[in-house]
Amino acid sequence: MNILIDSPYFNLIFISLITIFIFIIKNKILSIILKISEKTNTIYDELVLFSIKTPSSYLIVIGYLFIVLDYFIKKNNFDLAFSLPSALFILITVLIAWSLIRALNYYLNLKPFIKNLSSEDDSTLITETYEIIVRISKIIIIVITSLILMQEIGLSISGLLAFGGVGGLIVGLAAKDLLSNFFGGMMIFFDRPFRVGEFIKSPDRNIEGIVEKIGWRLTVVRTFSKNVLYIPNTAFSSIIVENATRMSNRRINETIGIRYDDLSKMSNIISDVRNLLDQNVDIDQAQKTKVYFKSFSASSCDFFIYAFTITKDWDEFLRIKQDVLLKVADIISKHEAEIAYPTTSVLLKHVTND
Repeated sequence: MNILIDSPYFNLIFISLITIFIFIIKNKILSIILKISEKTNTIYDELVLFSIKTPSSYLIVIGYLFIVLDYFIKKNNFDLAFSLPSALFILITVLIAWSLIRALNYYLNLKPFIKNLSSEDDSTLITETYEIIVRISKIIIIVITSLILMQEIGLSISGLLAFGGVGGLIVGLAAKDLLSNFFGGMMIFFDRPFRVGEFIKSPDRNIEGIVEKIGWRLTVVRTFSKNVLYIPNTAFSSIIVENATRMSNRRINETIGIRYDDLSKMSNIISDVRNLLDQNVDIDQAQKTKVYFKSFSASSCDFFIYAFTITKDWDEFLRIKQDVLLKVADIISKHEAEIAYPTTSVLLKHVTND
């Protein structure tokens, strides 16, 4: 470094002042840009500023030390065991890796995706999944940075890469189920077949209950007997899942039988029951109700009621269904008919002694 005044102290002071000036200007520029970025709708500008703020300060300070060291080496003709350009490359590589890790931490802690989710289970699942992705990303950054540094200092990484390939294959085979559950959790998040608080059941497996938690490895379902099922997420990729919570209506599907003696009254009973459903405000009139004579059974003449309630609430549905069935019973009684029940006729043969 050529300075007009050939004095080491003056040069040291000059370099120090230049460094301090650059440091102040850097902080001032970042502060101005940060104030501008706070007025924007995106968070990525703040993420970039946060990720480079501290590493850039270290770059200036350590760069200053490198310049001072380089100056005194050339001034006194010292021999170093390492190359300053190589050391500077290592420094820049480490600072870049550090900045990337800081950016991942900032984005994870900020959790900008939570506000776009509609329920707590979505936020829980994506948070846990995203934490795993961030950890894996950090490991990848650290591994790549380490390989670059090892190559820079002259170490052979070909053998290490070969060993890493075999080791990765072994770890992948050992963690097959873990990875399957992880990607199963991601499938649940993206496909949204169910959420926390919803009632699900599967005709393929003995699964029926309320979803309590969706993790990145397990889904917790509490059955109506209050038992808890811990289901690996990979199971949901190969079974049929029925989500009863997302039904549009609840269905009344009942078969009622009257006596064979009352068969002549069947037509009037069906007509009155159909009018009852058509005038019931709790029945969804957009879904056509059906009341028809169904069949001749062993002990009864059967007709069926098929209708949908407006409500999806279980308790309210039971109240509506109860009200409908009681009124149907009243209609049958009004027509002086009776609801049939299984009967057995026994024929007794009278035997006389001659």
